[in-house]
Parts: sequence; structure tokens; C-alpha cells
Amino acid sequence: LLSSIAQDIWNNHLRPIYRGALFGFHEVDEVCEDIISPLCDDPNWFQTLNQVAIELIILLRSTVDVDIRSCENQIEHENLLVWPPLQKDTILDCHVKRAEKLDDSSLETHGAIICALKLTDDFSTLPMCFPTLDTLFLRESLTGHQPLTMHANEYQTAFIEDALRRKAVLFEANVVNYDDLEDLVALSRAWGVDKSSVLTEFLIIMHEIAKDNMVQHLMTSTRLIEIERFQEGGISIACVRLDAALVALKKTKQCRGILALLDADTCEWVKEQADISKHDRPGKILTHGSDDELIPLEHTHELILRIKRMSSANRIDATALSTMCDTLLKASGAFA
Repeated sequence: LLSSIAQDIWNNHLRPIYRGALFGFHEVDEVCEDIISPLCDDPNWFQTLNQVAIELIILLRSTVDVDIRSCENQIEHENLLVWPPLQKDTILDCHVKRAEKLDDSSLETHGAIICALKLTDDFSTLPMCFPTLDTLFLRESLTGHQPLTMHANEYQTAFIEDALRRKAVLFEANVVNYDDLEDLVALSRAWGVDKSSVLTEFLIIMHEIAKDNMVQHLMTSTRLIEIERFQEGGISIACVRLDAALVALKKTKQCRGILALLDADTCEWVKEQADISKHDRPGKILTHGSDDELIPLEHTHELILRIKRMSSANRIDATALSTMCDTLLKASGAFA
């Protein structure tokens, strides 16, 4: 009964809205374009709709393995044990008989698209991210099998990274929790991307845009992080920041003496790594904060020390960077 009612809500109320929003309301007869189209253009309304749809998809997925006919037989058997016997309800019986056997792969795919719609208002990339998009949100779509992605394609990978960066930029809270990435994790899972990969990329992006403090508590446990990947990304970020600090020192006459305290080979290596990183991720690694001041060396030093504590991999590079950063911090009075 639960599955049947949920299917009715999906087919008659939610599905037509998504089909109309994605392909034009001439595709559906169940809703009025003049009423629904303006609502879809309202971000708050559309996001609320997406949340309701996600919760309904989760509910439907919980009923996929339920044998509807077996449930009917069980109810009839239990009725025989009750006195007076329960009378059949014609309306409820009709609901139960209308329930169809749903396919979990299709439910997951529809859920993934709705997650994607929560993350972007640009529908242009959806056909490349969802190759079977034109067969979805039809009345019979939930009963058919959808091929699940084992490995994300280039469009899906780009979508995930763009959505992660957009989320990171928009975060204004003092603390970010993994729950804030729930939609992205669900979408990535449908595309064959591990949760650890998504969380690691997010942490790297947060450090790239100088929001280190917001994710410090997420770094206390490394079991959800791809350590080697984070170390590589973290070292690249540290090198770009330190190279910017060295450039600033060279421009300040009274501070040039500090450069003599630094290891020349390390300085050269930092510059090389910074150039590579800026070429590979152009414009993505910030060196200055919103106040147009250099990102505090204390933040960079904390990042380097965290990399050192994670594992023995990259320890030599991290140690050299730590020594450089420590020297700069001790001479920080000269920056004034």
C-alpha cells in the first residue's frame, strides 16, 4: 500500500513537473505550464520540490524488494485470525493492485538527476552526464532497468568538481560538516565515484580558496580521506602560497635579508612546484584572502604539519616546507 501511494504521488504530481522542466511542458498533460513553470523558476520552491522528491525516491527504494503479492496473502491470512473479520476496503485494494514492481537502478538514476538539479540550474550538461536522460521521468520509467555507471565520464567528473567548488565558495558558516555534502556524495555514488574521493577533493578545494579553518575538524579523522591525494594537493597549495610570500619579500627592500636565511634549493623547488600547480589548476589556488592580504603563514604552516602527520609519504617534501615556513614565521616581525 505504501509503495502504491508513493508511486501515485510520483507519477501524477512529481514526475510530470520534472519531465516538463527538462523537456518542455508540451511533453506532459498532468500539470499546467502557466502555473508550474513560474514556480520552477523560483529557486526556493524548486529546491523544496527536489528535497520532497529525494525523500520519496528513498521511500520507494525501501519497498523495491518487497513482494507485493506475498504481503496481500499475509494480510488475508491475518484477517482470518481476527474476530470480527476485517472488511476489505475497495479503494485500498485498488491502490495495492496498481502497485508496480520498481527497478532499483532506475530509482537510483532518477534520484541522481534530482541531486544534480539541487546542485545546478544549468541543464545544458545533463544529457552528457546522464546518457539515458530522454527515457527518464516517463510514466513507466521507474519499472525499467537503467545501466549504472561504473566509472565517471569526463562530463560527470567536471560536474562533480564544479559543484564541489561552487559549494565551497558559497559556504559562509564557521564549521562545515560532511552532511553538507550529502547530495553530492549520493550523486557521485551513482556515477561510480567513492565517497572518499569526493570528500578529499572538497577538502583540497577548501584549502585552495583559503577556507582552511572551516574544515579543520574534518581533518581529525583520516579514514574518509584519500591520504596520498590530499598530501599531493596540500603540498601544491603550500608551494603556491609560499612562493607568493617569497615574491612579496623580494619586493620589500627591508625584508630581503630574510631570504638569506632560507635554503636556496628549497626556494627553487617551491617555485617550480608553484608554477606547475598554477598551470594545472589555473586561477584556482588563492594566495590572498578577501582583504587582499597574503594568506597567513600560520594557516600554511598548519596545513604542512598536518600533511607530515598523515603518513610517511611526502614526508621529506613536507619537512623542507615546514622548515621554510617556520623560518618565515620566526622572522614575521620583518613583514610589518
